[in-house]
Amino acid sequence: MDAEDIQREKDEQEWLNPANWRYGIFYFSPQDSRAWVPKRSMFGRRRFGGTPNLARKEARGYLMLMVGGLMLVLLLIAALRQAGVLG
Repeated sequence: MDAEDIQREKDEQEWLNPANWRYGIFYFSPQDSRAWVPKRSMFGRRRFGGTPNLARKEARGYLMLMVGGLMLVLLLIAALRQAGVLG
C-alpha cells in the first residue's frame, strides 16, 4: 500500500465519521485532504454531487466565489429592472 492509498483510506474514514458533519450537512475535517467530498444523504449513503470541506481554504474560496457570483447576478437584475430595461 503506497502513500496515496493510505491518504485515500484516511480521507474515507474522516468522511464516515459523524463528528465531521455539522448539522448533518456541513462537512468540516482538517485531516481530510479533499476540498470537495461526496454528498451524504439522510440514510448515510453517498449521493450524486459534492459538498465543500469547510476546513480547507480552497473549498471556502470556491464557496465565496459561487455566492459572490450569485449576488452579482441578482444585483445586475435589480439594476436592470430599476433602469427599466427589464419589465
